[in-house]
Amino acid sequence: MQADYKSLAALAQLCERLKKIRAFSFNASNGPGSKTNWRGHGRGEVSVTRFGAHIVFDEQAKFTDADGHVVALQNRYRWTRCLDSVRLEHLRREAPVLLFNLVPVTVHGFRHQSPHLCGEDIYTAELLLHDDEIELIWHISGPRKNERLHYHYW
Repeated sequence: MQADYKSLAALAQLCERLKKIRAFSFNASNGPGSKTNWRGHGRGEVSVTRFGAHIVFDEQAKFTDADGHVVALQNRYRWTRCLDSVRLEHLRREAPVLLFNLVPVTVHGFRHQSPHLCGEDIYTAELLLHDDEIELIWHISGPRKNERLHYHYW
């Protein structure tokens, strides 16, 4: 989808929806060849802070791995409205790490503009706007990884 009325409307809709998020859940799974044990599910709350074009998610969750162990998780993400995309960054010790620029490909669908490289690992993402939630699906592949993270925000 080119930077036209429909893509601008999709970007505006995504940003408005991000401001209203309060909770999330996710499933982590790994596929053939993965040498990690990142499997299980989590559920938590999102505290949203807005300033200018930025929307910051402070996420707190409990993750239950495939063996039943429960782990507390925290993440901080910054979403930024750009001209033709929404940038997603992971805030580590307040230093942003660019994950993706998500560009509209349909009225309700977004895809990474280019993959995120972390060492030998390649991260890709797709985002879907539904009536009652935002769905974010990450794929991580590399020499030791074949993982899928499936988030639901509402």
